[in-house]
Amino acid sequence: MQPNKIALLLIFLFSFLVRIWNYNYPPLTWDEASLGYNSYSISQTLRDEYGTFLPLIFKSFGDYKPGLYIYLASLFTPIFGLTELSVRLPSIILGSLTPILLFYFVFHFSSHHKILAYLSALVLAANPYNIHFSRGAWETNILTFELILASYLFFKFRHQSKYKYLLLSSLVFAATLYTYQAGKLISFLLVIVLWILHRTLINKKNLSVFFLPLTLLILPIIFGLLSQSDANRLKVVSLLSYPQPDTEINQIQSETSTLDYQLFHSRPLFFLRQFLFRYFNHFSPRFLTFEGDWQNPRHSAPYIGMLLFPSCLFLVLGIIRYLHEHPSPPLDRFFFAWFLLAPIPAALTRDTIQAVRAMSFSIPLTYFISLGLFFTFKKLRVHLSSALAFSSSLIILALYLLSFSYYLEMYFNHLVKIHPTYFTYGYKQAVEFVLQNQGPGKQVIFSDFYGQPYIFYLYYSHYPPQKYFSQARLAVTTNDTGKIEVIDNVRFSSPSYELIKNQPNTVAVFSFDDVARQGIDKLPEFLNRFIPLSPVGGSSTFYGYIN
Repeated sequence: MQPNKIALLLIFLFSFLVRIWNYNYPPLTWDEASLGYNSYSISQTLRDEYGTFLPLIFKSFGDYKPGLYIYLASLFTPIFGLTELSVRLPSIILGSLTPILLFYFVFHFSSHHKILAYLSALVLAANPYNIHFSRGAWETNILTFELILASYLFFKFRHQSKYKYLLLSSLVFAATLYTYQAGKLISFLLVIVLWILHRTLINKKNLSVFFLPLTLLILPIIFGLLSQSDANRLKVVSLLSYPQPDTEINQIQSETSTLDYQLFHSRPLFFLRQFLFRYFNHFSPRFLTFEGDWQNPRHSAPYIGMLLFPSCLFLVLGIIRYLHEHPSPPLDRFFFAWFLLAPIPAALTRDTIQAVRAMSFSIPLTYFISLGLFFTFKKLRVHLSSALAFSSSLIILALYLLSFSYYLEMYFNHLVKIHPTYFTYGYKQAVEFVLQNQGPGKQVIFSDFYGQPYIFYLYYSHYPPQKYFSQARLAVTTNDTGKIEVIDNVRFSSPSYELIKNQPNTVAVFSFDDVARQGIDKLPEFLNRFIPLSPVGGSSTFYGYIN
């Protein structure tokens, strides 16, 4: 059986259209603006925003971003300019190709009927988890593509014994380490799984072909982790950096004996409980079905989980089918191992749930959803008449279409309106206001309440990188990232109305929270002196002020 190229083309077109449609929605996050401006700087000067020549790791906000996405985006910046399209296009393209790549993975190596490959591609193309992160410039989406590709190449080597596939698999796994921080752990875990599942391939030559180039390419990463700067972000987000509070320890010790504390409440047990709590959150109906990433609304659409509603039923059926199948095929075992391992990178961090760091979870989820669908359709054909089987299949299709329509409605009509500040809504309008009014002799104060306003100023003003190099001094803060305080005559800090209301030649951008905290909206001059720059939901995320 050969793949139906027309069917694959239609799946790709659907996948691409749903990802590129209205590509400038939602607004850019500060991470996207950073990726975009650094790609612009690389394409213009071969240096990052700090003037470092072709770095592998980009300093950015002090979070030290792996650089592969920036270099991919720099290919499009000369063509489309510094726009939302240029920075998001690498994710859109690879996100659209991911269903096709998964199709070939399942088509070539699944022992089930080849129709399972088409189901896998369709489910992934319409999956909210994958659509959400492939519409924006999310490095985790590129990582997910790379993990499938690297695993596919490894399976190709197992079946064809051609060393080019083993070498390419090694190189793609190495590339994941330069793509996204979470790639360091999940790639390591999947490499272990692949070799365990294919332990008959373990010999000196195979190991050398795979691990020698991988080790050489890992060395810069290791040196970066050993340095204080590159490892800082890992320390900040690590679960181990947030021990049990002393007050809680003292309270427990006052209520029990020292022996009971060591047996049931010690620090190792505290961290184990925290890890397991975070790990199993990713399998919860709340995450998968009803709410998505409840800790950060930026990571999912409102009122729906990471999967379409019918998918949750077929996920359970697919897992049950796998557990009852003996012996299980190698591809099924690989995806089940991936299913169990994918949440680990997220569970080892401070967040109680983290869709971004666990995004590769979407691939085994998709596979087992498709497996559940496949065996459901098979049972319908065997146990029901043709008419009833066809009617049941139409009902399943209708449920999927209804659920997908609901997701699109939530995404395009409510995503930003419900949580405008989470989506940095208004930064573009605020920068345009500053550019129109910042003339010579004026001081400009731009609120930093929502975080990293400088990068939006650089991005939307197309600020010349060569001019910025000498001003790029990142101030250390108490948060997990630093900030830029001044560019030219623009100071990035929360403006005080009491201090500036009598100062002439002053331009200020207040956040909604600045206005509320200072009681400005209660003043009689508020309606006349403060300009709503980004109205949404009866208020504005930013207000402009000119004196």
